[in-house]
Amino acid sequence: MSTDAPRRHPRLFSIPSSAPFVAVLADALLDGVLVEGFAPRGDPLRLATATVYLPTRRAGRLLAEALRQRMGAGVTLLPRIVPVGDVDEDALAFAETFTDPPRAVPPTTRRLALASLIRLWRRALAGDDGRTAVAAGPGAEFALADELARLIDEMVAQEVPWERLDTLVPGEHDRYWDMALDFLKIARAFWPGFLEEQGQVDAAVRRDQLIAAEAARLANTPEGGPVIAAGSTGSMPATARLLATVAHLPRGAVVLPGLDFALDEPSWAGLTDEETSAPSHPQYGLALLLKRHMRVPRDAVRELAPSAAHGRESLLSEALRPVASTEQWASLSDRLGPAAIDAALAEVSVIEAEDAREEALAIALALREVLEVPGRTGALITPDRDLARRVAAELLRFEVAIDDSAGEPLSESGPGRFARLVADACRDALAPLPLSALLRHPLARFGLERATLNAGADALEMMVLRGPRPAAGASGLTEAVAGFNPSDFHPRDPRARLGEERRTLAEALANRLAAALAPLLALGEGEHPFAALLEAHRAAIAAAWSGPEADGPGIDSPAEATALAELARAFEALAEGAAHAPAMTLADYAAALVLLLSSQPVRPPLVPGARLRILGPLEARLVGVDRVVLAGLVEGTWPNAVRADPWLSRPMRAALGLEAPERRIGLSAHDFAQGCGAPELVLSYPRKLGGAPTVPSRFLQRLAAVSGEARWKAAIARGDRFRRLAGFIEEEPPAARIARPEPAPPVELRPRQLSVTEIETWLRDPYTIYARHVLGLAPLDGLDEAPGAGERGSAIHDALGTFAQAFPEALPEQAEAALLAFGRRAFAPLERFPAEHALWWARFERLVPRLIGWERARRTRTRRVFAEKYGRLALAGGRFTLTGRADRIEQLSDGGLAILDFKTGAVPTAKQTAVHYSPQLPLEAAMAAEGCFPDVPGEEAAALAYIRLGTAEVKEVNAVDKETTAAGLATDTLARLQTLIAAFENPSRGYASLARPMFGGRYGDYDHLARAKEWSTGGEGEE
Repeated sequence: MSTDAPRRHPRLFSIPSSAPFVAVLADALLDGVLVEGFAPRGDPLRLATATVYLPTRRAGRLLAEALRQRMGAGVTLLPRIVPVGDVDEDALAFAETFTDPPRAVPPTTRRLALASLIRLWRRALAGDDGRTAVAAGPGAEFALADELARLIDEMVAQEVPWERLDTLVPGEHDRYWDMALDFLKIARAFWPGFLEEQGQVDAAVRRDQLIAAEAARLANTPEGGPVIAAGSTGSMPATARLLATVAHLPRGAVVLPGLDFALDEPSWAGLTDEETSAPSHPQYGLALLLKRHMRVPRDAVRELAPSAAHGRESLLSEALRPVASTEQWASLSDRLGPAAIDAALAEVSVIEAEDAREEALAIALALREVLEVPGRTGALITPDRDLARRVAAELLRFEVAIDDSAGEPLSESGPGRFARLVADACRDALAPLPLSALLRHPLARFGLERATLNAGADALEMMVLRGPRPAAGASGLTEAVAGFNPSDFHPRDPRARLGEERRTLAEALANRLAAALAPLLALGEGEHPFAALLEAHRAAIAAAWSGPEADGPGIDSPAEATALAELARAFEALAEGAAHAPAMTLADYAAALVLLLSSQPVRPPLVPGARLRILGPLEARLVGVDRVVLAGLVEGTWPNAVRADPWLSRPMRAALGLEAPERRIGLSAHDFAQGCGAPELVLSYPRKLGGAPTVPSRFLQRLAAVSGEARWKAAIARGDRFRRLAGFIEEEPPAARIARPEPAPPVELRPRQLSVTEIETWLRDPYTIYARHVLGLAPLDGLDEAPGAGERGSAIHDALGTFAQAFPEALPEQAEAALLAFGRRAFAPLERFPAEHALWWARFERLVPRLIGWERARRTRTRRVFAEKYGRLALAGGRFTLTGRADRIEQLSDGGLAILDFKTGAVPTAKQTAVHYSPQLPLEAAMAAEGCFPDVPGEEAAALAYIRLGTAEVKEVNAVDKETTAAGLATDTLARLQTLIAAFENPSRGYASLARPMFGGRYGDYDHLARAKEWSTGGEGEE
């Protein structure tokens, strides 16, 4: 029997948005209102003869609970509750009874196969120069595959045959659309063939087959038990036909959500009129359902419950009325009356937050307030998942758990992140950053107990992961560990104090890492079949996660256990479709993994007895709560921005007969109107997102327009209460401003030996000397810290020093070649950083001729050159030792010494040296005069100079001004040092932080320890 031939006047009902949908539905079912003669409230067995179709599984659980509560104590057989599978539902309960082949293609298989097809198309479009007209990379390919899959489903759902593509005329569109059309014609031929070969169909086709089979079964068994379909808007033709079948059954009934009876009849009729059609209107889908499928007027629908006393439905109907009739807003006050508008807005609050952070906290407070009254319930409804997670996190500060039905993407769960870290570490050939993140993940084991792994990871990080990166791959890591020598580091460096036990732990862990990740590391070069990458990745995950049985699996919560099970299912789905995926490099696979896992949600276990919920707009239709917060009400979020289709332009979609993109706006508008029916309503939006101003949602702007300025300001004032509470929570109590630290340790703990370079630090920032020598602290290198200017300067100093030591008097004939040879040896350690080495070596090569020219000019005035000389000078009666390594000391032909210091960075001025801010060269001169440098004659200094080595210049900067001499400056500086030493022998003299902060940018290793940013920031009117 055809489902398009109704046998009786349909039974249609509606529940207003202000009434609790599930509760009203349950009462109507039990009291015989929906189906005449079927009132099973007093008969717990009779209820089981009914069938109820609902949009989602969650709605089914809510109805089952409502029926159990109303049937009282004892045994009750519930009706057959079936989730029909509206646009967001991926399965149908009656699929188990429909066994006809073929089965639906798994979503992951389809995604991989379509991505492979797009890869072939993209490469076929490549020109002779290798450039492509379509974005490359796994991200672009999977994004296009998802859009293609969405288009396939859309054409199935709207019953648009692919043959209509032939009606589109090439050349009438932009060149890109012609290219896309050509590809769609290829896909039209490829995809059905692929499905036929696999013995499968698209999930949307299977869904429509199931719905059609169920509709046919119902039509052919009209005398069966009661059948009720509730909560669906019939947005898909197949679902609409099922609703029509149910409505026309002798014992059938359809309950629509929030049908608008307040909209005037001309405007209602215009919603579906061809000339005035309004797909962006919230009632468009329901109007189309009644006109096209039910073939009845609106007044044939009966309301099951009266609207709430606030009467907000009428105001929402006016606010969201079609654009063509908005001139009626001028008479709104006369038609509704000021009292009705006041009542509709009395319990409405509007939160105008400054940003997303303030919005989340204000919403959390609005929801927490619900819990202060026993039995009250609240819900956050938003399509913005980031905002939902923020609110859930803010509620944790009050120890309030909220039932979030959407969960989080698998890629962001603990197991999902672990899988991604394994792939990232192998993609980057065990680079320090991803490797360190992997070792610190709670699921990482590598066959070790957690305490042993942590100790080994600490040692491995100290030995080879901090500072310059070791050579790539497992061999580079193990060789770096094997070659580690504590004696290579300064005694203050923590690496110099690593004991044998910790080094053994690091070596063992490096070997375990190499073995566990070897399968995936081996695929680091070139493209490989997706199946090979997936298999190696799974093996690496298993090896990285395995640990001692007694240590447990590292799963700390039921949510993580659920996520781990979802990860296993996701990998099984990937394995099932791997044969159809495009070949990839390991880098592309690691990038694609985020996309492949993010589409799979991980829903946490239900929170028993939760009175607060986070709901998506679809499932919120049927949930009744006391306070509803509609949040994220900005354009682009609610409603979502109209998404451009990468495969079909708007005119092409219209020519094919596909719905306009504005249809999604109509669905969002219906969800908004449904949410506004709660007894207490909070509307929220941020003025800024990501630092950029937002545009309030069009729904919010329309509601503000019909409310009137005074009423809307009152609603905003009510919302500001939550903002003020948020401000009180965020406000920190006044705290006393901390003073500049000036620790004064006992004299016997103070340093008794400093180098000439540290004297400058002692003058400018004594706290650094305290931290370095009294506390014995040394700054750690960063993870994977590339060589910087310091390493470049050291290489140049080394080259110049060894060159001067080899030729202390006369230069060789091939001086440039000799200096280049010394430079190659000095720069050799930097060869493992190809980019830096190539840049710096090229600069050094350009500098060499100028250096040799400068050397030849200097040698005309010198008898001998001494380079890299280390010396010691006892001061303060032997209680203090000054040490120094002079870059270069020249014995001048006309007597005296010249003390030179090479600088690859900023050079101190003569004035800075004269006022003793830069005492290095004067102190070296004083040491030389005392004969502290071996082999250097103990003569007074005649000249002090810095030699600035730029990118292509050698420039001398005299360190002595015209008013003094080098010898005099050396004597004066040494005397001042003696005074400084004596001052710090006073137990009350402390090591102040940043005592002379001029040129403070050159310091900072210990500023965080001294909390410099706290005490040095002045208030208004202060320095």
